[in-house]
Amino acid sequence: MCARKKENSLTGHKSSKSFKCRLRKGWVKWLFPITGLLATIWFLIRVLPKPSRATYPCQRAAFPLASAFIAYILGLFGTAVAIRKAKRHIRQSRFVLAGVCILVGLASAWLTIGINSSEVVAAKAAVKKAVTKPFVPIDPPNKPMGVAKGIFPGRVAWAHDPDATNWNPAWNERTDIFYWDDDHTNQAVVEQMMSNALCCLTNEKTDKDVWDALFKYFNRTHNKGDVGYTKGEKIVIKPNLVDGRRHDDRDNYADLPPQVLVGLLKQLVQQAGVPQNCITVCESSRYIADKFMDKCYPIFPDVTYAETNYYDEAGFNDINTDPRRPAVKPTKKDMIFYSGVNVKNDNKPIPPDKLPVPFVEADYAINLAIMKPHGSAVITLCAKNWYGCFCRKPGDHRKRNAHHYLSPRRLREYSQYRVLVDLMGHEHLGGKTMLFIVDGLWGFPGPHGKGSEPKKWDCPPFNGDYPSSIFMSQDHVAIDSVGFDFLRTEFTDKMVGAPDDYLHEAALADNPPSGTFYDPHRPIGHPKATRLASLGVHEHWNNRIDKKYSRNLGKGEGIELVKCGTAADKGSTKGSKAGKKD
Repeated sequence: MCARKKENSLTGHKSSKSFKCRLRKGWVKWLFPITGLLATIWFLIRVLPKPSRATYPCQRAAFPLASAFIAYILGLFGTAVAIRKAKRHIRQSRFVLAGVCILVGLASAWLTIGINSSEVVAAKAAVKKAVTKPFVPIDPPNKPMGVAKGIFPGRVAWAHDPDATNWNPAWNERTDIFYWDDDHTNQAVVEQMMSNALCCLTNEKTDKDVWDALFKYFNRTHNKGDVGYTKGEKIVIKPNLVDGRRHDDRDNYADLPPQVLVGLLKQLVQQAGVPQNCITVCESSRYIADKFMDKCYPIFPDVTYAETNYYDEAGFNDINTDPRRPAVKPTKKDMIFYSGVNVKNDNKPIPPDKLPVPFVEADYAINLAIMKPHGSAVITLCAKNWYGCFCRKPGDHRKRNAHHYLSPRRLREYSQYRVLVDLMGHEHLGGKTMLFIVDGLWGFPGPHGKGSEPKKWDCPPFNGDYPSSIFMSQDHVAIDSVGFDFLRTEFTDKMVGAPDDYLHEAALADNPPSGTFYDPHRPIGHPKATRLASLGVHEHWNNRIDKKYSRNLGKGEGIELVKCGTAADKGSTKGSKAGKKD
């Protein structure tokens, strides 16, 4: 409350301070109507010509103010009409009708106050969110950390072809057509993109030579000699089938398009020469839905499609009835031991976990991830894909799940222990992976379910189209660093806490900022504990337009992002000349 000076004893006038106070009060009462009117005008001008703009942060902030203003006007109008009619009925001695009108007027006024109160609260929250300072990484651009991996160290191949996708956002609610149909995700284009990316990644001219180079590099760096693939060796693929909660999964929610999995299987069988019966597609936390089986099984019937051991349409159990999709078997003993404690739960140790048998038995792994924001982990890329590599007893998945331990949304400070690093460095998960792939075809805006449908991206070079991209790398950290830069550019409002802290910890796993002794193979304090080495190289690009990393700028360190979008780019690096074979 404004303090008032005593009135002048001669004039009786109140002080100038009191007068200014009344002026301020008079202005404040007009603040909401003026702000609401401006918000309504701004929303209509921006959204009517292009409805997709309604999802922009500024429009999400304007909408509650605009709707509150409209409700405010309608409420005032309704109350005024009711009171006017009540006066007319009183003059005509129609007291019953007058009473009804008065009640209607009071109800209208009460609803207006209630609605506007809630809308104003929502508007304040939206405005606060909209004006929140955008997320800025703590490490400046082009300051690489860690040790780059790969035939060309730190290289990430990026295939971009707008012809891969064809979808109208208005179809997201349809139940008769789906973005993952062949009419909307072009199988031939996707396969060409995968071939282009593989050749760009290795600088080889043919797909057969690509796979020979990949196998030899992996075996050479895992003390197996300079040898390629040997017939009989097993390969496990970990796809991120986030929407696989039912076998009959038919919706437009975020998920891996089947065309990408088909393309990968064709590469392995037809180009790399891997027998079908040596390949396992393993998703131990989700179903392998019919949309995948209908496309993959007729072409590759001898591939093993192993799915969750607890998820079914009626509840959670370990019964799978489809012989084409056997249940994933867990190891008999715990295989992964977490290197930190749960600081959100009295510093208690995180319980160890069993692993899916196909990963333990495999000689090689391929991480087939998708690119999208996530509810608790903030981003989903290759590292987050390992969250699906657990076998749990019925109902136990909710109590003992990596989602619930030390996620960036729960632990927002930098230099903290990160569960993801243990998964990335485990010998049967990230340590066994010869190729990391990120599907970025559809640009999903959310984790899963309603609200995660395909979304066009505004950042260049997409400029209002779907990202239509596929990324590949041999460097676990580098590919997630590139994916993170794309996600933070397009979904700035969803970046909270320290979402790239796990990349710092992984790149510097031998001496991490948190001081954690990362060894996922033994319990904390084990006498034979061995610290992980660097898991790859991390840095951020120079800017969202050029998207250049240190090796693109001619430096002999860091990441190199190589764009290979068309058939003409096949085998071409189109990047810096700084990349060198290991």
